[in-house]
Amino acid sequence: MHTHDIIKLNEVELVAQLKNMDLAEMEGHARAIVLELGSDNYGGLMTRVIQRVKEGQNGQNAVFADVQIIIQEFLPNEAYKSDIYARLAAIMMTIIARRFQQVLNR
Repeated sequence: MHTHDIIKLNEVELVAQLKNMDLAEMEGHARAIVLELGSDNYGGLMTRVIQRVKEGQNGQNAVFADVQIIIQEFLPNEAYKSDIYARLAAIMMTIIARRFQQVLNR
């Protein structure tokens, strides 16, 4: 599946795709979206997102909303679709969860 296809999915379809997607493909899509929105610093953005997720205060909904704000402020190009930040946040938080799960399973 191409990144532009991922961006077009509705929320339910995106979640289903992420459940079946391997980590490398997910990271590839996240990197492509970040690049499309004007930054080649995926690692820097991921670091900020991880820091916010680690804080974890105010419930999951607040964290998700905060991650979207971090993404929007970090990326120089304004998204052409208003929900792109939510999609990228969902992808990045899924990547973090999978990486954490890998660490726990070692």
